[in-house]
Order: sequence, then structure tokens, then C-alpha cells
Amino acid sequence: MSERVGLPYDLEAERALLGGLMLAYELDPEQIRNLSPEDFHAADNREIFRVIAEAIESGADSIPSLAVVDRLRQAGALQAAGGAENIDRIVEEQMVPKAGIAEAAAVVQRLSQLRQLIMTAREIIETAQDKSIDLDNAVERAETAVLAIRERRSGENPMRSMVTISKSLAERMAKGDWGSDRGLRTGFERLDHQLGGFCPGHVIILAARPGGGKTSLALTMAARSAALNQCGVAFFSLKIPGEELVERLLASLARLNMHGLKREPPLPNKDPEQYYRVMNQLSDALAQLDQCTLEVDDSPGISLADLRQRVRRYKRTLAKEQPDRPLGLIVIDYLQLMKAPNLGSGANREQQVAYISKGLKTLAKEEKICVLALAQLNRGVEKEGAVSEDGKTKKKREPVLSDLRESGSIEQDADAVLAVHHPDEDEEEADANRGPGDPNNAVLLLLKNRHGPRKRIKMNFFKPWTLFTEQVDPEASPEAPVVH
Repeated sequence: MSERVGLPYDLEAERALLGGLMLAYELDPEQIRNLSPEDFHAADNREIFRVIAEAIESGADSIPSLAVVDRLRQAGALQAAGGAENIDRIVEEQMVPKAGIAEAAAVVQRLSQLRQLIMTAREIIETAQDKSIDLDNAVERAETAVLAIRERRSGENPMRSMVTISKSLAERMAKGDWGSDRGLRTGFERLDHQLGGFCPGHVIILAARPGGGKTSLALTMAARSAALNQCGVAFFSLKIPGEELVERLLASLARLNMHGLKREPPLPNKDPEQYYRVMNQLSDALAQLDQCTLEVDDSPGISLADLRQRVRRYKRTLAKEQPDRPLGLIVIDYLQLMKAPNLGSGANREQQVAYISKGLKTLAKEEKICVLALAQLNRGVEKEGAVSEDGKTKKKREPVLSDLRESGSIEQDADAVLAVHHPDEDEEEADANRGPGDPNNAVLLLLKNRHGPRKRIKMNFFKPWTLFTEQVDPEASPEAPVVH
């Protein structure tokens, strides 16, 4: 009987479990669902459990010791299992049960996971001693190994019967829930109608040219999602400092021109009316923000491994401190600024972005959250234009999926791709003639919708307030398709 020195084990619990299984009149497969032969420390116990598990998988209601001996003999593993005498002793020991099957199984599984953790830690130490190792790859491999232990410990079974799922769906539909609003509401009603909200496991890409307002729109979506759905939201800003992000968000909530206020700050002794009006608006905005569980991480150049680690840490923190507000959405501003691992000397930036894109999709599915990733559009959108029907103004070309910079697999991995489009060519000239409450025309293009049609949604963009709203235009159909 071989023993691996230095690792925790309980041979008595292993033998109690095996004896209990062989003595049981009716076996319950659920009691050993999360166990495998590798969970047993002793080699003979592993061989015995292997044939017991195979019998249970084949539908056996019981597996007495004689049947175990016979199966081991047929497999040529009886000697490795300690012989028939060893199996008889295991059964005799359990004639007066020391532990129930479920209790013994829990002990065996726990000690197995502790051994896995120790061996994983040893591998991590050995890897870290290699000075030439790529650090990001090493951290990601270590985290993946530890996560595998955590997931197995949770006892979740990823296999689900389609019959069970269909019955659950039918029950929901009978109650009038057809899944149209299963996702997080963003507060943009037409967008929510088209996407069904921001759904768990989905990756949404929000693209625009620099200065197109994608950060402002994403901030609004993040704050509204947190407030409307009572969920946690994490905003990863790889470009803009956290303080500036909060300023932008307060500006949109309070409908204040922060840029103008910085140039000419309101003073109580100079213009008390303006001062108290601004302070009241800011106070109201802060009260709104106080209702949101919204975290900001402004670390530059984070890798996929960094992101995964921080998301999981925040998710655990919310589960402990605010269990009624689970993590529902993460925002990344923006995707092309993420640090990619070393994929070899021949890898180009498009391949690196493709690696990140696929990793975001995996993260969304594993953590059951929605990922909103911002992305840059190519410069070609600005250069190419068309003259309007009246021949008086020049319009910018609407972006298409191929305009995504370093698009690669971004459009393939995403469940939806949104693009902010400002159709008017001479926006700067028009801005000079607008009042603070006069919006720019904008369009939110739904360029890809894996679960529905592509649409065009007319928007207002209040530039001084960094605020987007949906246009209320009874003559313009919100169902207008995207046509190229």
C-alpha cells in the first residue's frame, strides 16, 4: 500500500466510505457524484473505488464485496487492490459503521482538495523559480489551477439535462416570462428592448472614434445598471484616472458643465445664486451615486489574468459584504489598451487582441456576468463621407464591423456590437451655436446582435454634460434597421 509522504489523508475515512458503499442495499449516485478514484490517497483504495464507481455508472443499485472482487479480477486489478482478503477486512470494519457514506465522502474529498492545493503550490513555487518565465502566463496558470480546485469544491455539476431545462423554460413561459428582460436594464429602453438587457455570459462591444463619447455612454450605462438592477458594477479604466471618471459621471447626473465650472468656479461671495444652485445639483447627483454599488479600477495596462483575478476578488467581496447586490456587469475602457501575454515572436497585435477577446468571453461565462468592452474604430470612418440628400451638408459614413481596430475575432466573440455615430460632419462649428441644453445628434448603431436584428437608435448627446439620452421622436421608428 503506497503512501505519498507529506500530504494529508485519512485512510480510515477512505475505508469507511468503501465499506459503506459495498454494504448499502440501495446506492445513491449523488453521494459520490463529486468523487473520483484520484481522490483516494491509498492506491488499493483507488482501485476498489474505481470498480464501485463504474458499477454505479452502469446503473447498479448495489455492489456487494463479492461483485467488487469479481470486477477487480476481470480487470486484472485484484492484486493492486490488496486482494480479496483486504476487501473482506474493509467490509468487516464497517459492520459497526464509524461514519455514514455522505460524511466519509466529504472527508475524502476535502483531504483530496487539500493535497491538490499543496501540490499546486509546489508547482507554482517551482515555476516562479524560473527567471525566464513570462510572469503574466505564470500568474494566469497558477490562478487557473487554484480556481479549478475552488470550482470542484463548490460541487457544481456543469451537466444539465435538456429535459430539465425545457421544463423550467416552459414553467417560466406559462407565467408570462419569455426571457425578454432577463438581462440587466441599462435605462436605455430601446436598447434594452433589442438586446433583452445586458445578459449574464454576454460580451457587448461599444465602439467609437476617440472623443466619440463611448466612455460617457458606458459610464451612464454602468451607473444606471447598478441603480436599476441593484447589482454590483466594476469599471476598469485603463485610460482615464478614477477622479476624472467620477467628475464626468457627476456632470452627467447633475447636468453641469464641469469644464466650464473649472474655468470659472462658482463662488458664494461672487454669485451666491449660481453657487447654491450648482451645490444643490451636485448634492442631488451624489445622492443618486450613493445608491449605486459601482467600483472603479484605474490601473493602466492590466492583463487578462489581472482582470480575472480582480473580478473574482470583487465578486467574493460583494458576496460577503453585500449579498443582495451580486456582481452583474464589468466595463473595460478600453479593450485595445489591455496588456496581452507573450504569444511568441511571430504574434502580431491583432492576434493578441483576439486572445484578449476570447478571454473576456470565457470570463463572462465562467463568472455569469456581462462584460461591456469599449473599443476604438478605425480612422477611415472620419475620412469617408457622403453628401446629404439636400446637397447642403456632408455626412460621415456610418461605421461597419470591419471598422473595429484590430478587429480580428472581436466581432466573432461578441454577442452584440454597438457603435456611437455622429452623423454631422461640422460638429465643432455647430457646437458654437448650441446652448448648454441643446444636444448633438447621435446614433447608436447595433451592428451585431447575435440574438436579434440589427437596429439604429437615435440619441441625443449633451456634450457639456457628457450625457446621452434616447431621442423621443414620434416620427422616427425605433425599429429602423441598420442598412449598409
